[in-house]
Amino acid sequence: MMPSAKYAALLAVVAMSACQSADRAPSPLAAARPLAMPPEFGTAMPERAERPGDETAGRPASFAVPPDPGLPGKRGGISIDPSHAYTLPDLIDLAQRTNPDTRIAWERARQAALAVGMVETTYLPDLSAEVLGGFQHTPLPIPKTLDSRGYFTVNTEEILPGLVVKWLLFDFGRRDAQAEGAKQISRAADIGFTGAHQKLIFEVSKAYFAVDAERAQRRVAETALKNAQILEEAVSAKHARGLATVPEVAQAHRGVAKARFDLEQAKAADNDVYHGLLEAMGITPTLKLTLADSAGRHLPKALGDAADEMIRRALARRPDIVASLAKLRSSEAGVAAAEASYYPTIGLEGTINQNIGAISVNGGSSYRVDEPAAGILFRLKLPLYDGGLRDKTLAMARSKQAEAEEELAKAEDEAVRQIARAYDALTSALAQHDAAEALETAAGAASDAALDAYRHGVGTFTAASTAETERAQAQSAGARAYAGVLTAAAALAFATGELTSSQVLENRP
Repeated sequence: MMPSAKYAALLAVVAMSACQSADRAPSPLAAARPLAMPPEFGTAMPERAERPGDETAGRPASFAVPPDPGLPGKRGGISIDPSHAYTLPDLIDLAQRTNPDTRIAWERARQAALAVGMVETTYLPDLSAEVLGGFQHTPLPIPKTLDSRGYFTVNTEEILPGLVVKWLLFDFGRRDAQAEGAKQISRAADIGFTGAHQKLIFEVSKAYFAVDAERAQRRVAETALKNAQILEEAVSAKHARGLATVPEVAQAHRGVAKARFDLEQAKAADNDVYHGLLEAMGITPTLKLTLADSAGRHLPKALGDAADEMIRRALARRPDIVASLAKLRSSEAGVAAAEASYYPTIGLEGTINQNIGAISVNGGSSYRVDEPAAGILFRLKLPLYDGGLRDKTLAMARSKQAEAEEELAKAEDEAVRQIARAYDALTSALAQHDAAEALETAAGAASDAALDAYRHGVGTFTAASTAETERAQAQSAGARAYAGVLTAAAALAFATGELTSSQVLENRP
């Protein structure tokens, strides 16, 4: 074939392939892939690919998910009293009734309790009603001296309704180990439910104290704005008498503007931590709660117990540690159950039924029966070979036991670290609070004196402005130190496993 002919054949093949590709339906992936966006369009939405007959050609691409009417709606709202100022115990009680985490933990504990009952049913006999019936045509051999065909046929019709009982009598402790393991898992789930409540109490308490601290910052910002306006009025009065300069007036205006900006920032922070409180409680963010102020709450002055003593008590009652210990005991029971699988089982099987049937030979007359039958058998079962299943099951059980031991050790180490950290944090918070109280008192006195001196012409505007700024900073530090002590006390109570109810923090000295 000439070269030109080869090229012509090649072009024909390519053209046919192109025609076939054009006739194919477009790939769903290709249709869903957005077009490349030219740089000149910036962040504009890409447009759909224009295809012949496409009614959406030229319209902006939409990636919205259509609503599914099968999705469940939000749970029913809770009743809120708008005239009631909710205290911390009120908020905790509300959270315990509405937070999904506690409901999930309750269902898990319930499932574990049901699992215990399921294992206990294996100690009882299994009784069932059975009906076996049908028709059977059976050819059977026979000497040709009796029948020239060398066989005869038997037609059988039979119905066997009856009761069957199976009872495992002895299994070398396998069920005992399984029951013990299920009980320990149920205990761990119950403790997990308790731990979920303790965690919820801590999270709500921490969020409440954060809201209280930010609202204290808001009050400080409001006071700072009023003081800045008072200083502005003093500067304006002196400027009217020719005793203050224009820069001092401008600085006073700037101080008022800065105080307004700080107040708006405090309002934004207050709104943010309020939503954090609603999130910790697990309730809808559109609710408007009136919160009681924590001012006047008793603060601990000193820690009576040493950290070592707290750690010793906590290791015996922290939910995560007790739950880890229960899981370890469950894994030990799993090992015992796997070891018992190497031993035989002894069981009892019995039946009582009614034999209702008919039989005929070579299509002849039928002979019928309708009589009761019964039987009782003892079964001894010893698995001899299972392809290594029992060996692997035992190895798996021992591995889970080793894992549970490591988890218990890890939980204990984490508890020690959390308690030590919380103990030191509370000690530091108490010291900071005492220092903040002294600073706030001194800064207030200094600010009042500086403003009075400026009004009487014996002080400078700079000194008065600086003193007012330092008083606002001292008040802010005092509010944060107060909230810091409450938060640290809650963290220590949670770390030691003592945060057991909504009244614990209310009653702490």
